[in-house]
Amino acid sequence: MLRKEYVRYYAPAVFFLLMLLDGQFTRVVGIWSNGGYLANVHLLLLAVLCGCITLPKRFMILTTIILGIIYDSYYIGVIGIFAVALPVTVLCMYGLAKTINTNVFTLFFGYIIFITSFEAISLAIQFIFKLAVIDGSVFITQYLAPTLLLNMGLFVLLIVPFKKLFVIK
Repeated sequence: MLRKEYVRYYAPAVFFLLMLLDGQFTRVVGIWSNGGYLANVHLLLLAVLCGCITLPKRFMILTTIILGIIYDSYYIGVIGIFAVALPVTVLCMYGLAKTINTNVFTLFFGYIIFITSFEAISLAIQFIFKLAVIDGSVFITQYLAPTLLLNMGLFVLLIVPFKKLFVIK
């Protein structure tokens, strides 16, 4: 069994690999849907959610800022969208972790809330800097709803391995 202090050493590498997998799986889902629906895969958010249970707040904020900058420079080309949205979402995770008991049921609904807030924050940043113009109903029906449905299924499949990987007691 892994000890709690070892999670800090392998977590950034796992987060980085999951960030790369998120981008590739999102691209595959976009190809499968022929551009009709766009669903983002958020394995990184699931890992960060599980990591917030074990890892210290300062470590997670710094790690997500660095991952956000890498994500922005690699996938988007505009630094600042995910570099802000990801740490803000992590701050919300720590805020809610103080008030709720963490079990699989609350993690599931928290994951839905964090995906929704992450997508809303990133869209708001794009609106502020006039990088995107999208109708609210189109955003909800063709982007947010497929994203939530896909990630709910991934949560059911992957919560047990992620809890074993990050939640050490």
